Amino acid sequence: MAQTYDDRKIVKAYRDLAREVVKREDLYRLMDQSALQEQTQHWLQKFQEREITERDRIYIFALVREAARRVVGLEAVMVQLIGAFVLGDGKIAEMKTGEGKTLVSLFVMYIEILRGNKVHLVTANEYLAKRDREEIGRVLEYLGLSVGLNVSGLDKEQKQAIYKADVIYGTAAEFGFDYLRDNMVRQTEDKVQTSLDFVLIDEADSILIDEARTPLLISDRKEEDLTLYGVADTLVRTMLTDDYEVEEKKRFVWLHDAGIEKAQRFWDIDSLYAEEHQPLHRITTLLLRAHFLMHKDKDYVVLDGEVLIIDPHTGRALPGRRFNDGLHQAIEAKEGVEVREESRTLATITVQNYFRMYKKLSGMTGTAKTEEEEFRHIYNMDVVVIPTHLRVNRVDNADEVFYTREQKGEAIVREVSWLYERGQPILIGTSSIKSNEWVSELLLKAGIPHQVLNAKNHEQEAEIIARAGKRGMVTLATNMAGRGTDIKLDKGVYTLGGLAVIGTERHESRRIDLQLMGRSGRRGDPGFSKFILSLDDELVDHFDNKRWESYIRRMKRKYNFDDKPVHSRKVHQLVIEAQKRLEGSNYDIRKDLLAYDEVIDIQRKKVYEERDRLLGIDKLGAFSERILREVAEDVFSEREPDLDARYAKMGELLGGTKFPYSFDQVTLMSQEEAIEALIFWHRKQRTKFPTGTINQIEKEVYLNLLDQMWVMHLDQMVQLREGIHLRAYGQQDPLVMYQKEGAELFTNFQDRYHFYFAHALLELDPEGLVLG
Repeated sequence: MAQTYDDRKIVKAYRDLAREVVKREDLYRLMDQSALQEQTQHWLQKFQEREITERDRIYIFALVREAARRVVGLEAVMVQLIGAFVLGDGKIAEMKTGEGKTLVSLFVMYIEILRGNKVHLVTANEYLAKRDREEIGRVLEYLGLSVGLNVSGLDKEQKQAIYKADVIYGTAAEFGFDYLRDNMVRQTEDKVQTSLDFVLIDEADSILIDEARTPLLISDRKEEDLTLYGVADTLVRTMLTDDYEVEEKKRFVWLHDAGIEKAQRFWDIDSLYAEEHQPLHRITTLLLRAHFLMHKDKDYVVLDGEVLIIDPHTGRALPGRRFNDGLHQAIEAKEGVEVREESRTLATITVQNYFRMYKKLSGMTGTAKTEEEEFRHIYNMDVVVIPTHLRVNRVDNADEVFYTREQKGEAIVREVSWLYERGQPILIGTSSIKSNEWVSELLLKAGIPHQVLNAKNHEQEAEIIARAGKRGMVTLATNMAGRGTDIKLDKGVYTLGGLAVIGTERHESRRIDLQLMGRSGRRGDPGFSKFILSLDDELVDHFDNKRWESYIRRMKRKYNFDDKPVHSRKVHQLVIEAQKRLEGSNYDIRKDLLAYDEVIDIQRKKVYEERDRLLGIDKLGAFSERILREVAEDVFSEREPDLDARYAKMGELLGGTKFPYSFDQVTLMSQEEAIEALIFWHRKQRTKFPTGTINQIEKEVYLNLLDQMWVMHLDQMVQLREGIHLRAYGQQDPLVMYQKEGAELFTNFQDRYHFYFAHALLELDPEGLVLG
């Protein structure tokens, strides 16, 4: 994106600071390594006592710049220093591909360590984490700091050693899973993750926006009748368009009255919405979603009898990842492959909510300005566009829009043929595997040799990208080739105009289009980009606007037989408006989902705080007695008008215990007498256990109950979420009802595990204890 007026003002201020850094480039030149390390230690002590000033930052950056020059042979240029100042202020730096973001990260990491913060650097994958740790980590180590690499598959001791480092490289998933695992341990000393002080995120838009809703799940197997998915698939295949309705934008599908009646006849039940038939309603809804919302070769791909998710933003298959809450099983039934067991969630957090727990965030990426509103709203971060070091020499041509898909296909072949005959390398971008294969067919018919890159052959990605910049090479790729890929050009290609990028569709997000265009014209190289579109494209098709629809129909009737592009500013405006509208719609969906996620996030924090508080207590006498008293006050409450209900609760609490009073005796006591008798007896029983033993037993019992019932509560919240949108038909706000009923479920969950803990305390038998 181009710089705004505000960007230019901010960059001007930072440019003045960057000039001051460059002026001091000789200041540390004569210092040897030990002297630079001494300076680091001096600053570490100094900044424990006072804040870092602007003047301090200039000297700190000058030292880091000198260390990078020595260790990796890279001397930060003005725009990189500007980017570093932006990151240091907790903002997102938008820097074009090839501008050296990896080097920029060094400056902000070093200064955050001097502030006394633990630093986490998050990359898109483990390969990049390892690469950057080896390159930039060497500079930090040269300055006397420790650097760790957080990867999967390590044991507790290895993880704890890594988290002692000053800077830790890793992926969002690995840091998130460490957090979840830490909140499942039984002893504080088994935790691995240290404080969440500062995180620097590479490809920030991808991780904080595109991946933000991805839940990180720790799960085990869930007992379930998997044959039901196949049965429900049979039902859904009989559904006609009058039986259901699809809201594609909001990702909802629901049954009309005719569909409900059909489902009830099929399952042989009176009401699909009765509580006892919730499992059948759930599985019917899952198959509806699988058939009418999830599309093969767009949302997922079937390879070797396995359903693999396709990342909508990178176009890559995600082996090992599964849609949760039964959707993956529904898709497997739809595609006729083996339906595998559904998992039961033990712990979960979204990437978004994990990163919001850090005290300070900053990020860098090539495309973020278009989502600045979202970054501000959710993360309280501004986006600053950093100017390029070298002028961008890529020529971005205006879009060519055709009336039909067939005309667009012919135009793509004409454009590619002309460029191919010149020997110019070409990258053709498509939005899905389906359109990728369609363009490939057109090129084969035209006799144009090409290489194809999509989720079905992702293992060949490195070889395909390595060849993409060679003379005469045509590469056809989904948006896998849009982010993080560096296409190096052959020498002879520069005179031909560099890499030509042809987009065959506008994506739902301008960022993805900009990433595709950014493969060309890197670091001052020549380049060329053009998008060839049609009025039949999915983007335009999803644009729900009656005025535009009638205009498009008129245009097609009038000019459909002409193979020339549409020469109408109105049509070009339509494409831009459709894209902006979809971006806004997707943002609203993410905001809506965040609001739902915040309900479970608040509950999770309360549960984890409770666990941490318990893990920190060695003597549980007062803790256990408090819960026992609270439960007893409720059970023996004289405010309960229903005597049968009151006696049932008493029986449930005291049943199976050795409480020395009979049930009849207890019913004759006042509330206060019953509570004090219970507490007195509990204290007496506790003294019969060795002190360390009773504390350990109570802690284990409490944690077991809390963890088991938290898993059951998460499952209830999933079921509540799945059906909550139906409340809109009863003139109720689904979010408000989810918040209200979710709070009621959480209160019930807390009451139940406290009750079972109180019952377990009364069941403890010192005579049955085996010591050894």
